[in-house]
This record gives sequence, structure tokens and C-alpha cells, in this order.
Amino acid sequence: MREATERDQSRILDYLKEELQDCIYLYIDIMNYGVQNENMKVWLEEDQEEILFVAMKYYDSFQLYGRREDWSIEAVCKLLEDHPVAMVSARRDILKRLEDHCKGYRATYGVVFVMDRYRELKDTVEILTATEADAKEIAELICSDEEIGGHYTVEGLTAQLAERIRTKTGRSYIIREKGVLMAHSATYAEAEGVAVVGGTIIRPEARNANYYILISNYMLQQLAKEDKTAYTFSLSDKMIRYHSMVHTKCGEYGKLEKI
Repeated sequence: MREATERDQSRILDYLKEELQDCIYLYIDIMNYGVQNENMKVWLEEDQEEILFVAMKYYDSFQLYGRREDWSIEAVCKLLEDHPVAMVSARRDILKRLEDHCKGYRATYGVVFVMDRYRELKDTVEILTATEADAKEIAELICSDEEIGGHYTVEGLTAQLAERIRTKTGRSYIIREKGVLMAHSATYAEAEGVAVVGGTIIRPEARNANYYILISNYMLQQLAKEDKTAYTFSLSDKMIRYHSMVHTKCGEYGKLEKI
């Protein structure tokens, strides 16, 4: 396992693009930021000239991907040991191999969906495009929910959201009532033709309203206008059932979260 250089970037992207649904974050982030960035590093394992495995550290998480089965579990574990993070995410079978070797982490598994359908809804509330000034409030709302925000800190997520808004590598839409943030949905990563939707959350006291449907469909309409295919990751049985009814399953993934 060696650290990637700028000369490796194009071949890494070509490798990842072949099975995009299994390595969306890796592909988008490397496309946007390159292989070396202030908040990001990339490593790869090779067999001769063939790439076996790619690992990316972005802020306080790792994204892992490999197609063949003969990647070195020892090398990946050493990498994670040398660079401890709050979360590790990868295709389900990769995480299954790592689970028993990563002490101090809890594993959960979910489903990847391509968000290929949405409803044209007439907006009954104003949906706003968030600015960097909204990032901390959004982060606080997300971190209040253990399922989608348990592995973040408010400070770390605020920095990520603000950076994505500032660099236009992500966006957040929000709904407010009397100035209070009630609903949020974001693209956690975007590049030409593709986006990952995440961080969709409704404040508990507003969950009887139709904010989830409104903000989700608004997001998908905006992405469709830009010819971007949207993907999302679901862990809970409730959200997997919901997305199974309206969207197409395209993969399975897992994540290890620091206990």
C-alpha cells in the first residue's frame, strides 16, 4: 500500500468509474480534489500495473474499494491503525472481511439506491439554498440524530458542509419556520453527472408535516435539471423500505463506526 501521487490520478479514476455505485465517494472526491489535499489523502495497492485496492481518508473517515479478492487485509488494517478515524465505509463484502480485525468499531450494513424517480410537487413551503452561515446549525441538527450523525462532531461536520458549499462540491437545502431550521437535505458529494444525497433530516416536532417528501423531491428535481444521477445510502429498515418502493437498489455497503 503506497500513497498515491498526481500521476496516479487518471488511472485511479478510470478504475473507480467501472463500478461507480460501489465507490461513489471515492470517485467524486478524487475528481474534485485530486489525490492529495489538505483534508484528504489517497493510497493504493497494486499487482504489477493493475490496481487492486484504493483507500481514501477524507476528514475523519475512510472510504475503501477493491474489485479483486486478493487485496492485503494486513496492509489495510495497518493503514487504519496508522490513521485512526471515526468511520470506515466500503462495499459490504469488504467491510465483512475487515470487521473482525477492527477492534473498537461497531459495524452496520445498508443498501445503496439510485434515486431514479421523483414526483413533481408544488412547493407549499419555501425551500432555501443554504449558505456557509447555515452550516453550524445544520450540523447541530444532523448530529442530534444518532443514525445519520453519530460518527460526526458538530465542529467537523460544520467544516465539511461549509467547504462543500464554498467550493460548490455539495449543496444544502433547508426549510425554516419562524427562523428555526426544521428540515435539511444535502448533496454530500457532487461532480459532473453524479451526486450523493445525504443528511436528510426533519426536526422531530415537524415530522408529521410533509417536509421530507417536499425537500427530497425538490433536491432531485434540481439535480435532474443538471443531468446528474443521484445516489443515496440507507441503513435503517424504515428508510430501506421507503427507498425500495420508489428507487432502484444498486449495491450494498457497510460502515464501521468508532465505539
